Amino acid sequence: MTALLDDFLSGERGRVMHAVWETIRSRDPETLDPLVAALPRLRHAAAHLDLGGAIYSNNGHLEHAFAKLEQYRAGKCWCAAYPGILTTDPRKEEAADHIRVISTSEPGWSMTYLCECTVCGRQFDIEQGDHHFTWWNWVPRGLKRRRGEV
Repeated sequence: MTALLDDFLSGERGRVMHAVWETIRSRDPETLDPLVAALPRLRHAAAHLDLGGAIYSNNGHLEHAFAKLEQYRAGKCWCAAYPGILTTDPRKEEAADHIRVISTSEPGWSMTYLCECTVCGRQFDIEQGDHHFTWWNWVPRGLKRRRGEV
């Protein structure tokens, strides 16, 4: 078993969250392939976990990690994982050469970005906001936000 697989299956909040964040950040097939193969087992092990979270439920981050594994298994581009999680900072993604920032609004807590995936070229409109923490809402170009979405 891999260390991340062990962490996911441990049932320990700290270890599970470590595995969650490593999965969300990873683009390494050697890291993700064993997790994809174990996805039903991971979901079963996580079914009754309460991972806490003061402002945003950590179980939401866990579900996002599982969604990323499913998208990877389906052969989707890495950028398919951006929508749905509010913690992906476009500046950090650009520094990692995952996206290219094409344009931004005036700097401030409520900035907007236009970004492009460096792998597939898909573009995203990103809204930055701040309410207890800075967040980023990634919307693929051509898709509209549903009513009530942040």
